[in-house]
Amino acid sequence: AAKKMPLGVTKRGSLADSSFPAFLDLVKRQLRQDYRDEDLTEEGLRIFTSFDPILQMKAETSMSETFKRLAGRKGADEVESAMVVTNPETGEVQALIGSRQAGYAGFNRAIDAVRPIGSLVKPSVYLTALEQPSKYTLTSWVQDEPFSVKGADGQVWRPQNYDRRPHGTIYLYQGLANSYNLSTAKLGLEVGVPNVIKTIGRLGVNVDWPAFPAMLLGAGGMSPMQVATMYQTIANGGFNTPMRGIRSVLTAEGEPLKRYPFQIQQTFDPGAIYLVQNAMQRVMREGTGRSVYNTLPRSLTLAGKTGTSNDSRDSWFSGFSQDLLAVVWMGRDDNGKTPFTGATGALQVWTSFMKKADPLPLDMPQPDNVVQAWIDPYSGHGSDGSCPGAVQMPYIRGSEPPAGATCGGEQNPAESVMDWVKGWMN
Repeated sequence: AAKKMPLGVTKRGSLADSSFPAFLDLVKRQLRQDYRDEDLTEEGLRIFTSFDPILQMKAETSMSETFKRLAGRKGADEVESAMVVTNPETGEVQALIGSRQAGYAGFNRAIDAVRPIGSLVKPSVYLTALEQPSKYTLTSWVQDEPFSVKGADGQVWRPQNYDRRPHGTIYLYQGLANSYNLSTAKLGLEVGVPNVIKTIGRLGVNVDWPAFPAMLLGAGGMSPMQVATMYQTIANGGFNTPMRGIRSVLTAEGEPLKRYPFQIQQTFDPGAIYLVQNAMQRVMREGTGRSVYNTLPRSLTLAGKTGTSNDSRDSWFSGFSQDLLAVVWMGRDDNGKTPFTGATGALQVWTSFMKKADPLPLDMPQPDNVVQAWIDPYSGHGSDGSCPGAVQMPYIRGSEPPAGATCGGEQNPAESVMDWVKGWMN
């Protein structure tokens, strides 16, 4: 009987008269949580929102220009996209795009497209570890080597790095900066998959994911709006602020009906968040997001993370400055392969937007429980600052290496140690 019924497709969507259908859809959904439909259609309410039309137009222009630039790649025409722009300090949504054609009034991918988030999950793995400073610091040595895990069903899980090769013994932060799967998965198994999922919940997104090892590399799905919620807490120093698009609602006569107060809850120690932010800045300086500084000035401090799901079906980037957080997703509605990784697709839209938006550099105050300590990058040992190439790193107080005057010594086996030094020098 259901198959014989008409689909009820209309020639024009119900939001077709709006220039910004995705954001209007968000506002209507949030209103329905507090008001009856008849109130919304009969009372002539006046809705004041956090919408920023200038940022919206810059986001739309960045999206369209990037797709034009990438149009020559095979399969690019079938790729869809979504984007969320928020204020990291307040959680207010300032711009929203639900389709690569921003005026399309239909499926709102920013809210409803739940897709595997790939490496965007990795900051939550490292945050779970760095909350244990007696065990893990940014300069702890971790193994980026092949391993396998046998599941209860007898199936064997063998993660691989994107470049298909291991990277040996590396600093913990390098696993996040370079988005290495092997070291991240091994670290996640050490701290426990259920604990990582709990961390994601504390970041503001309660996911119903099974505690399988593959979740550590982003097999679980989220919408762009949920990703923005998760990164919002990291950008805001460990303070969770619910995402909102409405500021107040007035009657037709101007009487206030409901205010949407600024809500904030501290869910993480600021010190651990500070360390994760530091590693995410290194993503941009020397890791998978470094191409951003081919376009933006190196004086602009940013933090972010690329994400690519299996077979490049989803291209993600989430990153923030002091005053702007933006999440970009690119993928196909039929879940087919795309010609883009997180860096070659979504990051390109994000970079174009940030260039137009002219954000403030990220400048998070150093928490009271964080100290800076000199280390010799060749050995990873504490230094008095006199060693050639010695650099300062942040540590939770009490976890910093003891200062020493000896330089070199046992060589750090990390193959990318010179890249690490060059990154600091740059």
